[in-house]
Amino acid sequence: MKRIISIILLFLLTLLTFAGCVSQKTVELTSDSKSNSETESGADGTPRESGGVIVVYFSRTGNTRPLAEYIKDELNADIYAIEAKVPYTENDIKYYTDCRADREQNDRSARPEIAGELPDFSKYNTIYLGYPIWHGQAPKIIYTFLESINTGGKTIIPFCTSASSPIGSSAVNLHSLAADAQWKEGRRFAPGTTREAIKDWLTTMNAQKELKLFINDSEIPVKWESNASVEALKELAAREITVAMSMYGGFEQVGALGTSLPRNDEEMTANYGDIVLYSGNQIVLFFGSNSWAYTRLGHMNLSKENITELLSHNEIIITIKYQ
Repeated sequence: MKRIISIILLFLLTLLTFAGCVSQKTVELTSDSKSNSETESGADGTPRESGGVIVVYFSRTGNTRPLAEYIKDELNADIYAIEAKVPYTENDIKYYTDCRADREQNDRSARPEIAGELPDFSKYNTIYLGYPIWHGQAPKIIYTFLESINTGGKTIIPFCTSASSPIGSSAVNLHSLAADAQWKEGRRFAPGTTREAIKDWLTTMNAQKELKLFINDSEIPVKWESNASVEALKELAAREITVAMSMYGGFEQVGALGTSLPRNDEEMTANYGDIVLYSGNQIVLFFGSNSWAYTRLGHMNLSKENITELLSHNEIIITIKYQ
């Protein structure tokens, strides 16, 4: 009898031990060698589903990391920290001493290697991409990252940390590395930015903003393209753009934007209502047709007659707003 009781007790103890091990199991990214990546359960303790949001960041000095973690917490997202295969030392980022960062940022072909294997990004639709500003631009290891994944159909939202330098052209210059992604307007944050400030930004990001075209103060319905050029145009139009147009060739109105946008020119025949980018820094509105190499920006949803009436004369002023 004692022997039977002993066996039963041993069996029960084994079950309890096994149950304890199962209850401690955690959810991890499918990558089998990512010590620098994290996947956690949500605030309610349930695992996150795939196809969602991931926060990707590089943080040499630690200024960008807390912001990335705030975004992860607020959005219940996954997070991945980019680490250099050859870690950056303090001497590597002593600017203007011909340090490693100086050399990499001045070398258009520099692509520092990332440590370990990248996670499977096919299960994410949205990437928040965080980085510090080095010499006015994103560190070249961010270039390495974008060139290492398939960004097709994804939405990328950049954010950066800097004591003074704005996000400026750093985000725009990344667009060409992921031209098949939809880029949203990014933002610079000072080191030490609070969780509440990040929460406010995320709330603003989720508000619906539209890119609007006005011709001589009349709003024009436009179907905009989804490409890096239009995303860069949105960044400019957040501060409102006013362009004095000039008639050319009896079929188009053209005006200088005052800056260059990312371009992906292709030979095409532009027609009535088409809006294109010419030479990277001029916007063109067509009330006729012409064949040339342009980057498509959008199309005015008006009749041929209305477009002709709007554009076939001088003194055309266009205004572009993102609001």
